[in-house]
Amino acid sequence: MLVKLLRQDYISRSEAKRLLHNLDKFSEIELDMRDVRNVGHGFADEVFRVFATAHPDILIRCVNASDAVTAMIKHVSG
Repeated sequence: MLVKLLRQDYISRSEAKRLLHNLDKFSEIELDMRDVRNVGHGFADEVFRVFATAHPDILIRCVNASDAVTAMIKHVSG
């Protein structure tokens, strides 16, 4: 499932929960972050640690992420 993130900033855990709603039905999720400038710690933690841990059978892949977004994802992923 390809998900194109359209806003420039995703900060909160609640934004992540809305994004992930019903995505647990897919085996792969590709997040296109081309236009995203910034993700907050809560958002990244909810997607890349909490959701990923709860659904280890789902592959989450990011494409077109900026260096700042990539750094936050790596920070919360361990």
